[in-house]
Amino acid sequence: MDKNIQDMPKVVLHLHLDGSLRPESVQRWLQKQGITKSLEEVTQNLRVDKDCKDLNQYLQKFDLPAQVLQEPENIEEATYELFEDLSKQNVVYAEVRFAPTKHMENGLSCNEVVAAAIRGMERAKVKYGIDGSLILCCIRGEQLETNLQAISSAKRFLNKGVSAVDLAGAEALFPTKDYKHIFEIAKKEGIPYTIHAGEADGPESIKSALEFEAKRIGHGVRSIEDKDLMDILRIMEIPLEVCPISNIQTQAVKGKHPLEELYRRGLFITINTDNNTVSDTNILEEYEWVLANTSLTCDDLLQMNKNAARFIFAPAVKRAEITAKIEAFKNREDKELNK
Repeated sequence: MDKNIQDMPKVVLHLHLDGSLRPESVQRWLQKQGITKSLEEVTQNLRVDKDCKDLNQYLQKFDLPAQVLQEPENIEEATYELFEDLSKQNVVYAEVRFAPTKHMENGLSCNEVVAAAIRGMERAKVKYGIDGSLILCCIRGEQLETNLQAISSAKRFLNKGVSAVDLAGAEALFPTKDYKHIFEIAKKEGIPYTIHAGEADGPESIKSALEFEAKRIGHGVRSIEDKDLMDILRIMEIPLEVCPISNIQTQAVKGKHPLEELYRRGLFITINTDNNTVSDTNILEEYEWVLANTSLTCDDLLQMNKNAARFIFAPAVKRAEITAKIEAFKNREDKELNK
Protein backbone atom coordinates (compact mmCIF):
# COMPACT_ATOMS: atom_id res chain seq x y z
CA MET A 1 0.00 0.00 0.00
CA ASP A 2 1.41 3.38 -1.06
CA LYS A 3 1.70 5.47 2.11
CA ASN A 4 0.63 8.55 0.16
CA ILE A 5 -2.64 6.82 -0.71
CA GLN A 6 -3.31 5.76 2.86
CA ASP A 7 -2.54 9.16 4.37
CA MET A 8 -4.21 11.26 1.68
CA PRO A 9 -7.42 12.97 2.91
CA LYS A 10 -10.18 11.58 0.72
CA VAL A 11 -13.64 12.70 -0.34
CA VAL A 12 -16.13 10.09 -1.54
CA LEU A 13 -19.18 11.33 -3.43
CA HIS A 14 -20.69 8.12 -4.85
CA LEU A 15 -21.20 5.25 -2.41
CA HIS A 16 -24.29 3.11 -1.82
CA LEU A 17 -25.07 2.06 1.75
CA ASP A 18 -26.87 -1.17 0.84
CA GLY A 19 -24.05 -2.18 -1.49
CA SER A 20 -21.46 -1.72 1.25
CA LEU A 21 -22.62 -3.90 4.15
CA ARG A 22 -20.25 -5.98 6.24
CA PRO A 23 -20.97 -9.67 5.49
CA GLU A 24 -20.56 -10.50 9.18
CA SER A 25 -23.33 -8.05 10.06
CA VAL A 26 -25.63 -9.41 7.35
CA GLN A 27 -25.06 -12.92 8.68
CA ARG A 28 -25.99 -11.75 12.19
CA TRP A 29 -29.12 -9.95 10.97
CA LEU A 30 -30.21 -13.06 9.07
CA GLN A 31 -29.79 -15.11 12.24
CA LYS A 32 -32.15 -12.70 14.01
CA GLN A 33 -34.66 -13.58 11.28
CA GLY A 34 -34.15 -17.29 11.96
CA ILE A 35 -32.05 -17.81 8.81
CA THR A 36 -28.72 -19.61 9.16
CA LYS A 37 -26.13 -19.10 6.44
CA SER A 38 -22.37 -19.52 6.48
CA LEU A 39 -20.28 -16.39 6.20
CA GLU A 40 -18.96 -17.69 2.89
CA GLU A 41 -22.48 -18.07 1.53
CA VAL A 42 -23.52 -14.62 2.73
CA THR A 43 -20.44 -13.06 1.16
CA GLN A 44 -21.09 -14.85 -2.11
CA ASN A 45 -24.66 -13.53 -2.14
CA LEU A 46 -23.43 -9.98 -1.58
CA ARG A 47 -20.57 -9.82 -4.10
CA VAL A 48 -20.79 -9.48 -7.84
CA ASP A 49 -20.13 -12.58 -9.90
CA LYS A 50 -16.89 -12.62 -11.89
CA ASP A 51 -18.84 -13.23 -15.09
CA CYS A 52 -21.30 -10.35 -14.50
CA LYS A 53 -22.90 -9.48 -17.84
CA ASP A 54 -24.37 -6.04 -17.15
CA LEU A 55 -25.74 -3.59 -14.62
CA ASN A 56 -29.04 -5.48 -14.35
CA GLN A 57 -27.23 -8.60 -13.15
CA TYR A 58 -25.07 -6.52 -10.82
CA LEU A 59 -28.19 -5.04 -9.22
CA GLN A 60 -29.39 -8.51 -8.19
CA LYS A 61 -26.83 -8.35 -5.38
CA PHE A 62 -29.02 -5.80 -3.62
CA ASP A 63 -31.80 -8.29 -2.86
CA LEU A 64 -30.19 -9.61 0.32
CA PRO A 65 -29.33 -6.15 1.70
CA ALA A 66 -32.96 -5.09 1.19
CA GLN A 67 -34.06 -8.18 3.12
CA VAL A 68 -31.99 -7.39 6.21
CA LEU A 69 -32.34 -3.59 6.24
CA GLN A 70 -35.98 -3.51 7.27
CA GLU A 71 -35.42 -2.78 10.97
CA PRO A 72 -34.34 0.65 12.26
CA GLU A 73 -31.55 -0.77 14.41
CA ASN A 74 -30.07 -2.60 11.41
CA ILE A 75 -30.22 0.52 9.24
CA GLU A 76 -28.57 2.58 11.97
CA GLU A 77 -25.85 -0.02 12.54
CA ALA A 78 -25.15 -0.41 8.81
CA THR A 79 -24.67 3.33 8.39
CA TYR A 80 -22.49 3.57 11.48
CA GLU A 81 -20.29 0.69 10.30
CA LEU A 82 -19.83 2.12 6.83
CA PHE A 83 -18.72 5.51 8.13
CA GLU A 84 -16.41 3.70 10.57
CA ASP A 85 -14.86 1.75 7.69
CA LEU A 86 -14.42 4.95 5.68
CA SER A 87 -12.72 6.73 8.57
CA LYS A 88 -10.08 3.98 8.68
CA GLN A 89 -9.29 4.74 5.02
CA ASN A 90 -8.81 8.42 5.91
CA VAL A 91 -11.98 9.54 4.18
CA VAL A 92 -12.65 12.97 5.65
CA TYR A 93 -16.01 13.53 3.93
CA ALA A 94 -18.45 11.03 2.43
CA GLU A 95 -21.85 11.31 0.84
CA VAL A 96 -23.55 7.95 1.31
CA ARG A 97 -26.65 7.23 -0.73
CA PHE A 98 -29.50 4.76 -0.47
CA ALA A 99 -33.15 4.36 -1.43
CA PRO A 100 -35.20 4.66 1.78
CA THR A 101 -38.37 3.36 0.13
CA LYS A 102 -36.68 -0.05 -0.24
CA HIS A 103 -36.69 -0.43 3.55
CA MET A 104 -40.37 0.03 4.38
CA GLU A 105 -41.62 -3.58 4.03
CA ASN A 106 -42.00 -4.08 7.80
CA GLY A 107 -44.03 -0.93 8.31
CA LEU A 108 -41.40 1.78 8.74
CA SER A 109 -42.23 5.12 7.20
CA CYS A 110 -39.78 6.70 4.81
CA ASN A 111 -38.95 9.33 7.42
CA GLU A 112 -38.27 6.65 10.05
CA VAL A 113 -35.87 4.86 7.69
CA VAL A 114 -33.96 8.07 6.99
CA ALA A 115 -33.88 9.03 10.67
CA ALA A 116 -32.32 5.66 11.53
CA ALA A 117 -29.57 6.15 8.93
CA ILE A 118 -28.90 9.67 10.21
CA ARG A 119 -28.51 8.35 13.77
CA GLY A 120 -25.89 5.87 12.61
CA MET A 121 -24.00 8.50 10.65
CA GLU A 122 -24.03 11.00 13.51
CA ARG A 123 -22.74 8.38 15.97
CA ALA A 124 -19.84 7.63 13.64
CA LYS A 125 -19.07 11.32 13.23
CA VAL A 126 -18.76 11.74 16.99
CA LYS A 127 -16.60 8.65 17.51
CA TYR A 128 -14.36 8.77 14.44
CA GLY A 129 -14.28 12.43 13.43
CA ILE A 130 -15.44 11.71 9.90
CA ASP A 131 -17.83 14.13 8.22
CA GLY A 132 -20.52 13.58 5.60
CA SER A 133 -24.17 13.42 4.68
CA LEU A 134 -26.80 11.20 3.07
CA ILE A 135 -28.23 11.27 -0.46
CA LEU A 136 -31.67 9.74 -0.93
CA CYS A 137 -32.20 7.74 -4.11
CA CYS A 138 -35.32 7.57 -6.19
CA ILE A 139 -35.45 4.27 -8.10
CA ARG A 140 -36.01 3.69 -11.80
CA GLY A 141 -39.07 1.53 -12.38
CA GLU A 142 -40.80 2.51 -9.13
CA GLN A 143 -44.17 4.24 -9.07
CA LEU A 144 -44.03 8.04 -9.01
CA GLU A 145 -45.82 8.09 -5.65
CA THR A 146 -43.11 5.89 -4.14
CA ASN A 147 -40.27 8.05 -5.41
CA LEU A 148 -42.02 11.17 -4.19
CA GLN A 149 -41.81 9.76 -0.66
CA ALA A 150 -38.02 9.90 -0.97
CA ILE A 151 -38.27 13.50 -2.20
CA SER A 152 -40.51 14.36 0.74
CA SER A 153 -38.06 12.84 3.23
CA ALA A 154 -35.18 14.68 1.59
CA LYS A 155 -37.08 17.93 2.11
CA ARG A 156 -37.84 16.96 5.72
CA PHE A 157 -34.19 16.24 6.58
CA LEU A 158 -32.44 18.65 4.20
CA ASN A 159 -29.34 20.06 5.93
CA LYS A 160 -30.19 17.86 8.92
CA GLY A 161 -28.28 14.82 7.71
CA VAL A 162 -29.54 14.71 4.12
CA SER A 163 -27.90 16.82 1.44
CA ALA A 164 -29.41 15.74 -1.91
CA VAL A 165 -31.41 13.23 -3.94
CA ASP A 166 -30.48 10.92 -6.78
CA LEU A 167 -31.95 8.61 -9.42
CA ALA A 168 -30.55 5.07 -9.40
CA GLY A 169 -31.37 1.64 -10.78
CA ALA A 170 -31.63 -0.05 -14.15
CA GLU A 171 -30.70 2.86 -16.40
CA ALA A 172 -30.95 1.03 -19.74
CA LEU A 173 -34.42 -0.35 -18.94
CA PHE A 174 -35.83 2.90 -17.53
CA PRO A 175 -34.42 5.91 -19.42
CA THR A 176 -33.45 9.04 -17.55
CA LYS A 177 -35.69 11.18 -19.77
CA ASP A 178 -38.78 9.58 -18.20
CA TYR A 179 -38.05 11.06 -14.76
CA LYS A 180 -38.26 14.76 -15.49
CA HIS A 181 -41.18 15.34 -13.11
CA ILE A 182 -39.23 14.07 -10.08
CA PHE A 183 -36.49 16.61 -10.59
CA GLU A 184 -38.89 19.43 -11.33
CA ILE A 185 -40.29 18.82 -7.85
CA ALA A 186 -36.83 18.51 -6.28
CA LYS A 187 -35.78 21.78 -7.87
CA LYS A 188 -38.96 23.51 -6.70
CA GLU A 189 -38.30 22.28 -3.15
CA GLY A 190 -34.71 23.51 -3.24
CA ILE A 191 -33.20 20.02 -3.00
CA PRO A 192 -29.87 19.52 -4.85
CA TYR A 193 -29.52 16.40 -6.98
CA THR A 194 -27.12 14.15 -8.79
CA ILE A 195 -28.30 11.58 -11.35
CA HIS A 196 -26.90 8.19 -12.36
CA ALA A 197 -26.37 8.59 -16.11
CA GLY A 198 -23.97 7.37 -18.76
CA GLU A 199 -23.38 4.01 -17.08
CA ALA A 200 -25.66 1.38 -18.62
CA ASP A 201 -27.08 3.91 -21.09
CA GLY A 202 -25.25 6.24 -23.47
CA PRO A 203 -24.69 9.97 -23.90
CA GLU A 204 -28.41 10.73 -24.30
CA SER A 205 -28.94 9.72 -20.68
CA ILE A 206 -26.36 12.28 -19.58
CA LYS A 207 -27.94 14.92 -21.80
CA SER A 208 -31.30 14.29 -20.10
CA ALA A 209 -29.66 14.69 -16.68
CA LEU A 210 -28.17 18.00 -17.79
CA GLU A 211 -31.55 19.09 -19.16
CA PHE A 212 -32.96 18.43 -15.67
CA GLU A 213 -30.14 20.66 -14.28
CA ALA A 214 -28.33 17.94 -12.34
CA LYS A 215 -25.31 19.40 -10.56
CA ARG A 216 -23.34 16.15 -10.76
CA ILE A 217 -23.42 12.98 -12.87
CA GLY A 218 -23.18 9.53 -11.33
CA HIS A 219 -20.61 7.60 -13.41
CA GLY A 220 -20.94 9.49 -16.71
CA VAL A 221 -18.19 7.42 -18.33
CA ARG A 222 -20.06 7.03 -21.59
CA SER A 223 -19.66 10.73 -22.21
CA ILE A 224 -16.45 9.55 -23.90
CA GLU A 225 -18.65 8.59 -26.86
CA ASP A 226 -19.63 12.21 -27.59
CA LYS A 227 -16.96 14.90 -27.94
CA ASP A 228 -19.48 17.75 -27.86
CA LEU A 229 -20.96 16.36 -24.66
CA MET A 230 -17.53 16.19 -23.05
CA ASP A 231 -17.01 19.84 -23.95
CA ILE A 232 -20.37 20.74 -22.42
CA LEU A 233 -19.55 18.90 -19.18
CA ARG A 234 -16.20 20.70 -18.97
CA ILE A 235 -17.58 24.15 -19.75
CA MET A 236 -20.54 23.72 -17.36
CA GLU A 237 -18.18 22.34 -14.69
CA ILE A 238 -20.32 19.28 -14.05
CA PRO A 239 -18.30 16.70 -12.12
CA LEU A 240 -18.39 13.00 -12.93
CA GLU A 241 -18.64 10.55 -10.03
CA VAL A 242 -16.46 7.85 -11.60
CA CYS A 243 -16.30 4.36 -10.04
CA PRO A 244 -13.60 2.53 -12.02
CA ILE A 245 -13.85 -1.03 -10.68
CA SER A 246 -17.65 -1.05 -10.70
CA ASN A 247 -17.68 0.35 -14.26
CA ILE A 248 -15.66 -2.63 -15.44
CA GLN A 249 -17.79 -5.15 -13.54
CA THR A 250 -21.09 -3.82 -14.94
CA GLN A 251 -19.68 -3.68 -18.48
CA ALA A 252 -20.30 0.05 -18.57
CA VAL A 253 -16.70 0.11 -19.75
CA LYS A 254 -15.44 -2.47 -22.22
CA GLY A 255 -11.75 -2.30 -22.95
CA LYS A 256 -9.69 0.61 -21.67
CA HIS A 257 -11.36 2.70 -19.00
CA PRO A 258 -11.88 6.31 -20.25
CA LEU A 259 -11.04 7.83 -16.86
CA GLU A 260 -7.66 9.20 -17.88
CA GLU A 261 -8.83 10.60 -21.21
CA LEU A 262 -11.78 12.34 -19.55
CA TYR A 263 -9.45 13.83 -16.96
CA ARG A 264 -6.90 14.96 -19.56
CA ARG A 265 -9.69 16.68 -21.50
CA GLY A 266 -10.29 18.86 -18.45
CA LEU A 267 -13.47 17.27 -17.11
CA PHE A 268 -13.97 17.41 -13.36
CA ILE A 269 -13.32 13.80 -12.39
CA THR A 270 -13.81 12.32 -8.92
CA ILE A 271 -12.91 8.77 -7.86
CA ASN A 272 -15.43 6.67 -5.94
CA THR A 273 -16.22 3.06 -5.07
CA ASP A 274 -19.95 2.74 -5.87
CA ASN A 275 -20.46 -0.36 -3.67
CA ASN A 276 -17.71 -1.52 -1.35
CA THR A 277 -19.10 -5.00 -0.73
CA VAL A 278 -20.80 -5.76 -4.03
CA SER A 279 -17.69 -4.74 -5.96
CA ASP A 280 -15.29 -6.10 -3.28
CA THR A 281 -13.42 -2.81 -3.21
CA ASN A 282 -12.67 0.26 -1.12
CA ILE A 283 -11.35 3.71 -1.90
CA LEU A 284 -7.73 2.65 -1.30
CA GLU A 285 -8.07 -0.12 -3.86
CA GLU A 286 -9.68 2.25 -6.35
CA TYR A 287 -6.71 4.62 -6.05
CA GLU A 288 -4.28 1.72 -6.46
CA TRP A 289 -6.20 0.65 -9.57
CA VAL A 290 -5.87 4.15 -11.02
CA LEU A 291 -2.12 4.25 -10.40
CA ALA A 292 -1.62 0.75 -11.83
CA ASN A 293 -3.79 1.12 -14.93
CA THR A 294 -3.22 4.72 -16.03
CA SER A 295 -0.35 7.19 -16.15
CA LEU A 296 -2.07 9.31 -13.50
CA THR A 297 -0.15 10.11 -10.31
CA CYS A 298 -0.84 10.77 -6.65
CA ASP A 299 -0.89 14.47 -7.52
CA ASP A 300 -3.72 13.76 -9.96
CA LEU A 301 -5.59 11.87 -7.24
CA LEU A 302 -5.13 14.86 -4.96
CA GLN A 303 -6.61 17.08 -7.66
CA MET A 304 -9.57 14.72 -7.99
CA ASN A 305 -10.12 15.00 -4.24
CA LYS A 306 -10.05 18.78 -4.57
CA ASN A 307 -12.64 18.40 -7.34
CA ALA A 308 -14.79 16.28 -5.03
CA ALA A 309 -14.45 18.74 -2.15
CA ARG A 310 -15.50 21.57 -4.43
CA PHE A 311 -18.70 19.80 -5.44
CA ILE A 312 -19.94 18.23 -2.23
CA PHE A 313 -23.56 19.09 -1.46
CA ALA A 314 -22.67 21.30 1.47
CA PRO A 315 -22.37 25.02 2.31
CA ALA A 316 -19.33 26.91 1.03
CA VAL A 317 -17.74 26.98 4.48
CA LYS A 318 -17.77 23.17 4.63
CA ARG A 319 -16.35 22.86 1.12
CA ALA A 320 -13.56 25.24 2.07
CA GLU A 321 -12.84 23.29 5.26
CA ILE A 322 -12.47 19.98 3.40
CA THR A 323 -10.38 21.60 0.66
CA ALA A 324 -8.07 23.04 3.31
CA LYS A 325 -7.40 19.55 4.68
CA ILE A 326 -6.39 18.35 1.22
CA GLU A 327 -4.20 21.40 0.63
CA ALA A 328 -2.50 20.93 4.01
CA PHE A 329 -1.62 17.36 3.07
CA LYS A 330 -0.19 18.49 -0.27
CA ASN A 331 1.91 21.16 1.44
CA ARG A 332 3.31 18.57 3.87
CA GLU A 333 4.15 16.24 0.99
CA ASP A 334 5.87 19.06 -0.92
CA LYS A 335 7.98 19.92 2.12
CA GLU A 336 9.03 16.29 2.51
CA LEU A 337 10.14 16.17 -1.13
CA ASN A 338 12.15 19.36 -0.77
CA LYS A 339 14.09 18.27 2.32
